[in-house]
Amino acid sequence: MVALRSRRLESIFGTALDTLASHHIHALVTAGEQEAFDLDFKQTLYGGKDQEKRALAGDVAALANTGGGVIVLGVEEDDQARATKAPGVGISDAEVARMRQSIASLVAPMPVVDILTVPEPTTGVGDDDTQQGFIVVAVPSSPGAPHAVLINDGLRFPVRNGATTRYLSEPEVATAYRNRFASAQRQGQRIVEVEREAISRLAMDDSYAWVIVSLVPDLPGDMILQDAFRAWEMEIRRRPTITDEGVGIHRTRVGRRRLLADGTSNYAAESRFVSLELHTDGSGAFALGVSNLGSRRATAQRGGEPDDSGRQVVTDEGIAAGIVSGLLQLGRHARDRAAAGGTALIRAQLHPVGESRPTTIGHTRLYGMGETRTGEQYQVRADPAEAAAAVDDLAQPGPALIEAGALLLDELGQAFGVPEMGQLTRDGRIRRGYWSSSRQSEIVQWAEAYRIEVTEEGI
Repeated sequence: MVALRSRRLESIFGTALDTLASHHIHALVTAGEQEAFDLDFKQTLYGGKDQEKRALAGDVAALANTGGGVIVLGVEEDDQARATKAPGVGISDAEVARMRQSIASLVAPMPVVDILTVPEPTTGVGDDDTQQGFIVVAVPSSPGAPHAVLINDGLRFPVRNGATTRYLSEPEVATAYRNRFASAQRQGQRIVEVEREAISRLAMDDSYAWVIVSLVPDLPGDMILQDAFRAWEMEIRRRPTITDEGVGIHRTRVGRRRLLADGTSNYAAESRFVSLELHTDGSGAFALGVSNLGSRRATAQRGGEPDDSGRQVVTDEGIAAGIVSGLLQLGRHARDRAAAGGTALIRAQLHPVGESRPTTIGHTRLYGMGETRTGEQYQVRADPAEAAAAVDDLAQPGPALIEAGALLLDELGQAFGVPEMGQLTRDGRIRRGYWSSSRQSEIVQWAEAYRIEVTEEGI
């Protein structure tokens, strides 16, 4: 999946960058397409001389420092920067590797770059493993800007100025650095806002707690709400979690700049059992109700009398399933509906936790009414777990999704005194023994379907 998402470029090419073919590039010539701030034509390869390597690095950094865009190698242009011919260039894995090496060695920090090869269907592969076609360098706008290029032992900061490139002045560089830190701060503020709005819609029930997962991409998207709603409405009514948590989506609706879904089957204002808020910029929050084993256990110990202590013991594997399910739902929304990208700030928390709801982590793997994992130590305050992950890694099941989930799961467990939760590993595997018999076969089947390794190891 190409990191750069641009409706303007997709309109120009007539397809998404992931599905580019040579006829899409030849169509640029037919249309007389002109270079712009996000589109650059090169007739030949950059070459291996130092000056040519710096030219590649500068072009990539300029796109990353501005609005992002693509460089198309193999297209000639006239004196008005319009595409006139598409003779192509020699493409090979070796050439792509050489270009990546040039960018990595000359641009700091290294931006996100995808280098695509688009072969001509009528040409074969030569003796040197080259084929005629086009190379497309796709660079999203970078939240890590400004990106510098090493030129004559000094750092220069290129940006796109229309169809040309210029270098930032010293005051502009200082402003760019200030904007970088401000952007990170805004991302943190945004995720708190998204969480707060999501929590305000949740119904509170003593029989379960909410595990809440939230995401804010550093490269926001722009979903068209009307276009997305109908297709999403049908899709989300399928099971919203990776394992059968006994919940389903019964209500879908539209809010202000967001899609809303939950498990409420009536006209209640609050969400019950499961909740999704998906914003047009690619941000979102997922909440899943997880069983309160403490209420069940205390009621049994009191001979059937209801427990009024407010204590809750939240099942660890329910939290794990909620975190992975939430990251997957939010990642897919950010990438595929909102066309957001880059690195996402992700968080997970349990709610409510407080003086009236002292909380700990438990499990049911010994077939009892629920065992705590910290003795009887209950917390009345627990900060959210926080991490960062590539949006692409969260948008599809795989080891990278599990790695991100493990970061949040273990940090959340630590807030309640559990050093390591166990269900997920930091290297993207699933531990079979930390799932109860009722969930084990299902989670293993899901993992194997997406080539996620299942291990028998313990902590």
